[in-house]
Amino acid sequence: MGISRRRLCSTGAALAIGGLAGCFGDSEADGGESTDGGGSDEWTWSGSLPIERVVQHHDPDCGCCEAYVDYLTDHGFDVEVVETDDPEGVKRELSVPEDAWSCHTIEFGDYLVEGHVPLEAVEELFAEEPDVLGVAAPGMPQHSPGMGPPGDEPLSVAAFEESGAVFEYVEV
Repeated sequence: MGISRRRLCSTGAALAIGGLAGCFGDSEADGGESTDGGGSDEWTWSGSLPIERVVQHHDPDCGCCEAYVDYLTDHGFDVEVVETDDPEGVKRELSVPEDAWSCHTIEFGDYLVEGHVPLEAVEELFAEEPDVLGVAAPGMPQHSPGMGPPGDEPLSVAAFEESGAVFEYVEV
């Protein structure tokens, strides 16, 4: 006896909605961690970067994207928010490889920062000045800024090139 098409489709839809739940709203009501506040106040950073203003592109309905904006502003950055109904189009226009995609894209000086990347990784990017387009926390990793407090394990941050290459860059 196989799985019916109806069951397969309804299960797939439920998983997709559950996966997007981190981007929309607050899960504290059901006893989970908040994804709207994201624990960004628990992410400390005492470093410095040679820029003060960044541009973040994201869907207007994404709560975790707003939490990342809070994380940046809490650490002294002036954030221009550009809301878009086509974040994938922005990523393509800026040459972010699909393997690096997350829910928001930030123009951070001459580099791009894709997703919930801790500022320590951005600081390392600026200090080392590698020949890359930017860094990313692909997907929406738990225990990253805007997605909850720091976890017990280091967070892996990838670098990406305009050629489409994506590779491990640093753990923070």
